[in-house]
Amino acid sequence: MANASKPNLLIFLCDQLRLDLLACYRETLVRTPHISALAQDSCVFERAYTPCAICSPARASLLTGLYPHGHHMFNNSTPRYSYCQRLRPDVAMIQDWIDAESDYESAWFGKWHVGTAQDLFDSRFHYTQDEPYEGGPVFLHTTNWNNKRQIAPLVQSVGRGAAGTLDVAMEGFPDVAAARYTQKLLRTRDATRPFFAICSFPGPHFPWMVPDEWGIRYDPADVEMWPNRHDTFEGKPINQRKIRLLNAANAGGLSSEEQDRELKELLACCFSYLELIDAMVGDVVATLKELDLYEDTAIIFTADHGDMAGSHGLMNKGAYMYDEIYRIPLLVKAPGTPQPGRSAAFVHLMDVTATCLHLMAGEKQESMMGRNLHGESLLPLVRGNDDWGRAMHYAEYHGDWYGHYSARMVTDGRWKLVWNLTDLCELYDLENDPHELNNRFYDPQYEDVRARCFDYLMAEAKRTDDAQLRLLLPQVEIAAQGTAGL
Repeated sequence: MANASKPNLLIFLCDQLRLDLLACYRETLVRTPHISALAQDSCVFERAYTPCAICSPARASLLTGLYPHGHHMFNNSTPRYSYCQRLRPDVAMIQDWIDAESDYESAWFGKWHVGTAQDLFDSRFHYTQDEPYEGGPVFLHTTNWNNKRQIAPLVQSVGRGAAGTLDVAMEGFPDVAAARYTQKLLRTRDATRPFFAICSFPGPHFPWMVPDEWGIRYDPADVEMWPNRHDTFEGKPINQRKIRLLNAANAGGLSSEEQDRELKELLACCFSYLELIDAMVGDVVATLKELDLYEDTAIIFTADHGDMAGSHGLMNKGAYMYDEIYRIPLLVKAPGTPQPGRSAAFVHLMDVTATCLHLMAGEKQESMMGRNLHGESLLPLVRGNDDWGRAMHYAEYHGDWYGHYSARMVTDGRWKLVWNLTDLCELYDLENDPHELNNRFYDPQYEDVRARCFDYLMAEAKRTDDAQLRLLLPQVEIAAQGTAGL
């Protein structure tokens, strides 16, 4: 039974949700009243980041409390191109700690993507979704629940089949299923024990498809184009220009104006998808309140990473470190904190891990089953203590089918430095260039800024034992400025 010292924990984990689509962060066309209501009872973290803007590495970081270079799931655990489909075998996940060292019951429902679907069923979570069965939902067979084209045929096709509505009932849609599994747990669990549960929505990850009975709820004419939609990539990494050219080549011969019009149609589907997820958050929270569990339950709402969604002419995520994919929403509701407010502290997903351990153990935990955590508990910030030592965020990229190479990023909110091991480096003045259009890395007037960012980058790599940085020599990166005009 949950109490003041051992609250229940519920995490809503979205897949590929950009922060600026939520009304609790920015003025937006998207209607998310239930998430906004949760934000009223939560600490809203305005500078939350993912450690890596790829699904599997980020999710593994949430479960282990480690950066990807610590848990070794460097890219997506996807057959045919993944070179690391599982974590290193000596790394524990939070469900292992719960099973071994607490009296909590643990549950995971929805998208997994930290290895195969069977890895979830074989894990130490006490409850998961049903295993695949004859006649059951096709998404139960998969680790990511995202391939909606296998669920049902399209009714309304948008963007040449890239989005639209599906001939499937609401209850047969994966995001609805994740919520329903979570609600069932709340009603049938062992009420004598506190619970830790993750409701992992596969959306609003692309493809942006919803049940036809839910429908497309936004007019594309009302969708505003991103200010950085038409980035020229002048002085930027060559790889980014190649990916943009590849996207244009795959556009079916559409003109630039036609591509923009199609993007608005696609975003209308994306916004409808997010509104459906908001409704599911509302359903689960309503069940908590119905069962008189809401006040005793710590609730965290976040995402594994963001979404380019057409910004810079790019879709999904990939081999670049723009704010659209590295900044994430993060709401933390902790029992006994009536007016938590907002925080501008630099926080990340591994802090969520440390926070969960703090809540379940009753005191801060610096390690989990023998490994030092890369994050810190957020509870002091949630409770109004602004004493937070971290002044920058450190992130990384190791590769996926978008491009297999290493990159690291640091930002203090004003400046962002991106070290690309095999391409041009980047430096953005986020105050004067919030849309990251102008690369200032090779501008000599910013030598002091570069040096300060490099110092932090190398110090954080040393602290977390990120050995890739042994290949970094800042003066070599500066010497490469002769290639910046290529």
